[in-house]
Amino acid sequence: MRERLIARLWARLDQFEIDQNPATVLDPEALAEVAALLETVSDPAADLEIARAVGWLHFARYWAPDTGEDQQDLETALAFLEPVYEAHPDAVPDEVRAYFDEQRHGATDTPQLLSDRAVDLMEATMRTGDPSALDGAIDLFRQALDAVPGDHPDRAAMLSNVTNALLTRFERTGELADLDAAIEAGQTAADAVSPDDLNRAVLQSTFGGALWTRFRQGGVLADLDNAIEAFRVAVEATPSDHPNLAAILANLGTALHTRFQWTGELADLEAAIEAGQITVDATHIDHPSRGQRLDHFSVVLQTRFGHHGDLADLDAAIEAGQAAVETTPPDHPRRAAMLSNLGIALRTRFERGGQPADLDGAIEAGQGAVDTTPPDHPDRAAMLSNLGVALRTRFEQGGRQADLDDAIQAAQAAVAATPPDHPDRAGRLSNLADSLQTRFERGGRPADLDAAIDAYQAAAETLGAPPRIRAGAARGWGLAAAGGGRWSEAMTGFTTAIELLGQVAPRRLARRDQEHLLAELAGLGADAAACCLRVGLVERAVELFEQGRGVLLGQALDTRTDLTALAERHPELAASFTNLRDVLDRADDQAGPGRTEPGEGPSAPTGTERRAAGVAFDDLIANIRGLDGFERFLRPPPAAELLVTASNGPVVIVAVSEFGSYALLLTGGGVDAVRLAGLTPQTVYDQVVALLAALDGQASSRVAAQERIGEILGWLWDVLAGPVLDRLGIVGPPGDGGRWPRLWWCTSDLLSFLPVHAAGYHRAPSGLAAATVLDRVISSYTPTVRALAHARAASPVDAGGRVELGRGRMVAVAMPHTPGASDLPGAEVETAALRARFPGQVDLLTGTRATRQAVLSRLPTARWAHFACHATADLDAPSAGRLLLADHRVRPLSVLDVARLRLHDVELAFLSACSTARPGGPLADEAIHLASAFQLAGYRHVIATLWPIGDQHAAYIAEDIYGALAEGGDVSTAVHAAARASRGRWARMPLVWASHIHVGA
Repeated sequence: MRERLIARLWARLDQFEIDQNPATVLDPEALAEVAALLETVSDPAADLEIARAVGWLHFARYWAPDTGEDQQDLETALAFLEPVYEAHPDAVPDEVRAYFDEQRHGATDTPQLLSDRAVDLMEATMRTGDPSALDGAIDLFRQALDAVPGDHPDRAAMLSNVTNALLTRFERTGELADLDAAIEAGQTAADAVSPDDLNRAVLQSTFGGALWTRFRQGGVLADLDNAIEAFRVAVEATPSDHPNLAAILANLGTALHTRFQWTGELADLEAAIEAGQITVDATHIDHPSRGQRLDHFSVVLQTRFGHHGDLADLDAAIEAGQAAVETTPPDHPRRAAMLSNLGIALRTRFERGGQPADLDGAIEAGQGAVDTTPPDHPDRAAMLSNLGVALRTRFEQGGRQADLDDAIQAAQAAVAATPPDHPDRAGRLSNLADSLQTRFERGGRPADLDAAIDAYQAAAETLGAPPRIRAGAARGWGLAAAGGGRWSEAMTGFTTAIELLGQVAPRRLARRDQEHLLAELAGLGADAAACCLRVGLVERAVELFEQGRGVLLGQALDTRTDLTALAERHPELAASFTNLRDVLDRADDQAGPGRTEPGEGPSAPTGTERRAAGVAFDDLIANIRGLDGFERFLRPPPAAELLVTASNGPVVIVAVSEFGSYALLLTGGGVDAVRLAGLTPQTVYDQVVALLAALDGQASSRVAAQERIGEILGWLWDVLAGPVLDRLGIVGPPGDGGRWPRLWWCTSDLLSFLPVHAAGYHRAPSGLAAATVLDRVISSYTPTVRALAHARAASPVDAGGRVELGRGRMVAVAMPHTPGASDLPGAEVETAALRARFPGQVDLLTGTRATRQAVLSRLPTARWAHFACHATADLDAPSAGRLLLADHRVRPLSVLDVARLRLHDVELAFLSACSTARPGGPLADEAIHLASAFQLAGYRHVIATLWPIGDQHAAYIAEDIYGALAEGGDVSTAVHAAARASRGRWARMPLVWASHIHVGA
């Protein structure tokens, strides 16, 4: 009987050790077994086996959740275990042995005992939630720290304990002082151990967790950066077979994903995917955290689908999300969040594929998440917001008003439950605003519009939110106000969005990430300008148009600013500016981080180095602006400065917006505005589609393609060029011997694809007033007004545009045979003509000699550069556009390679290649193409093409242009004359004579 009862108690304790289920030891049957066992002997204290079993059982009951009898169980356990300790100290629980050790030896509170007692109190806190126990634990941890020297081997572990305790108290009280103190202790602990210390991974992970918590509280990106670094160190310090590796990787993946959501840096998203996959693969199917790790992996996959649009990612996200929900018990505290995340994925797939079952599943999951979450739970706001979006989606599909009303109600509750300074508040306000705006558009209630604008504005002004979310909300603010005819409010909303563009695409990001983010906000400059003009603010329209586009070009121009004054007064700041600028210039080196080719200078920085340099550069600019006399350092130029560029002829800004399209005419007399009623985003889109169809051979024949281009040129005259030239008083060609007037076109968005310089009716009967641009004015283009000023300041040459090769040299690149591309026999014709016209001055690179490195090494030594080769323009990734040289398959000469050059005393780049001035589709406002890259590199004049033309035709045009230049003509005049001459040769072939353009001074 005795042995059987003892065995039963130990079996119960073993089961409790495995399942940690309090009922195992709190079951009344357990006490009945104890009572039965005690009845088998007259003196239980003398039977050490019985005393040990009964003592351990009561000690286990003491550690179980609060029953109201904790102290009685502890006293009973100590009573039975004391004789066991006296005989076999190692046979009692460690905490009990420490207690009796202290009692026996009358020891004072040593640091270890203080720390052990603190740990006991922490565990009691976890069991009972007693705040006084937590306060006591923190006090004891601090006493233990005070009692050990700074180099004590246990000090780091004690500091880590303090960090965890302070974080626990912060999570319960929200006291920021505890959070700051936790981070300070965590950092001290992490810094105190050597790289080979076995505890390094745990200490770094604890420190990272503290930083992560502070980031989630305040939205300071530096905390997130430091948390990621700490988690990475923890991962590196953890053996690949260690059971804690999956948990640390999960933390790292979550932090990387969050940083991607804030900054848009694709490398973070890919790293988060990798960490998530490893974490899930390393987590056993029965592991209690498997559901949470599957849920996180699902969310990250959803994010990548949003970036790339690969349906396989979305399907995998739904599969992982469903597995997470199925794996997790119904009463698990994280299951509701998993349901909400699954609902988002299902709604997204519905929006892509239109399957009603996905939308029904999304709403069911979202509603289930809300219904199973307590009203005061901090995650409920996110669930309500997600549910609101799903309900709005169902309204948009079925038109049921109750769905939209319920969506607004859910979104309002989400906002109400979110603290004012919470980083996620902006996104929830935007969701609410979207639903209110939808109801206004359907019902026309002014109150809904008022509420939508207020919500968008509040979201845009949430300082702790990601800049991308704020900018999107500001744009929504502008669109909503403009849609209601509230032009001043709309202007303020669009202005706010424009002012955030630099934060949306900061220098710390890789170029591809900047481009992706800016593509989401295309058209801001034109919309802002239109709203300004609606209220008569003409000069402000010019400023906002200029600031709202060409953001990346503007950043590049910033790094090329004149530092003379700064170097004279603050040489150390000028030196820092130059050093950081050079690091950022190398950030997107095609050789990749850490690699370079011989002779190309320092290697490209890593992502971490680039991020640090970007932050430091922005901080440096802020410091410089704080100095006397430098308040406007690198600030956007005011209209008065922009007007200076019109000294040689009008600059025509064309802003195309759904709120009204305008031409802004910058002249020596100021700014004038011309309303262009027939020019709309939709009509421009239709003409660009027609142009691309003609270029891609989709027309029934080449003759039909030429006819279609002619129709586009006529349309451009009617809706744009004709009204502009008439307003400027340029009504016909100059008289005999007269000087041709000049004009610079600065177009926006998709209009940049179209040949405005060739607009007109070129087959009009003779004797009629010239209804073509070519017959009235010499046209040039500029990506932005500021870029035109940069081109003119590049070198002290005749302002009239004349260029002379003089005793200088020209580098000519000819690729008659290109790997992977068709032959260009005309390339040899072009370069032969050049060598004949400029004997002894042409440095020819052809065939296998025309490599990327060879070209880059020659450009700084030549005043002129000529390229007769293939080129590619990537509509989706314009910075990947390239000239196809001998080694283009392995080392392409890209837009970025050219743009980062800083060349001096260079004049002309002639890009006799395909589509070297074609912009990127979603990024047309950024004017990223080879022509702008060469202009940025330092060339005052760039001759480029809007689309491909035959190489024999290109040779004729090049000969005409160089013939005029050899006679002392200026570049724009030479290009204009060549176009007119080509039109004379091939009147019915506008695809030939309308492609070449002049960009620059």
